[in-house]
Amino acid sequence: MKIKKLIYVLSIALMITMVGCGSAATKDLTMADFTQAYTAAGVTVDPEKKIEFATVYAKDGMLLYMDEKPVKIYEFASKQDFDKAKKEFKFVADWQVKGLFALETANDKAKEIFKNVK
Repeated sequence: MKIKKLIYVLSIALMITMVGCGSAATKDLTMADFTQAYTAAGVTVDPEKKIEFATVYAKDGMLLYMDEKPVKIYEFASKQDFDKAKKEFKFVADWQVKGLFALETANDKAKEIFKNVK
C-alpha cells in the first residue's frame, strides 16, 4: 500500500515539474530572440519599425518585410491579454502563437522562422 502512495506522489511531482518546465521555456522568450532569429535568416530588421500593437491589447510589436510581404510580431503581457484580443478580434485566432508572442503574416518562411525561435 505504501508503494502505491509513493508512486502516486512521485507521479504527481513529475507531472508538475514537466508542466512547469514546459511553460517556462516559452515564457522566457523576448522580442530580441525573434529579432535575432529573423536577422540570422538574412532578414533586415529595423527595431524602430513598430506597429500599432495596443489595438489588439499587445504590449509591443515589430514590423518587418519578407519577400515584400508584411510580417508582424506582437508581444502580449499575459495570456489573458491574448485571450481578450482573440475574443474581440476574430482574425487573431488565426495567428501563430509561441508563448506570449503572436505572428501575423502570410509568408510561410516567416512562419517557419517564428516556429523555430528558442
